[in-house]
Amino acid sequence: MISLEFAMLQNLNPMTRRNCTLIGKGVLNSGLNAASQMYISIAESVNAITEATRGIPSMAQLVGTLTSPDYDMAVDLLVFWLPAGFSIETQLYFDEQMDSLANFVSLRSTMLAVFLSALAMFFFLVFEPLVCEMDMHVKRVRALLVMIPAEVAMATASLRNALMSSV
Repeated sequence: MISLEFAMLQNLNPMTRRNCTLIGKGVLNSGLNAASQMYISIAESVNAITEATRGIPSMAQLVGTLTSPDYDMAVDLLVFWLPAGFSIETQLYFDEQMDSLANFVSLRSTMLAVFLSALAMFFFLVFEPLVCEMDMHVKRVRALLVMIPAEVAMATASLRNALMSSV
């Protein structure tokens, strides 16, 4: 429900109806969309009456339109109750979006933690043992190359380059 105080904050004019359930036979009980649709239909009917005069309304017809209950209800809806209702709906939507964003950030942080943990496990369980094994093979190959006589190693260009690159 839209409170009287909140509706009065929307405008400084005096309110004629102080309870939103009295507006349009309780149309606001059906929701803000129903109240908006009622306002649009009343505005269209007032517009149709105004267009029917072709810009030259009689004073009696003009006073009759401006004092009709439909016109009073449209003014109450437009000035007080619809702005208050839209303000409440906007705040509810904003709060819902902020909650959704907080959940998304939490989910994203969890996914980042899982990914980094998997990356660390991959490094320690797969990559590091492979690097250690490759280092061991390189050391074995160098040790085997040292066992080759120096004159044979210097005569072979590929062996000479391999031995000289480690120095």
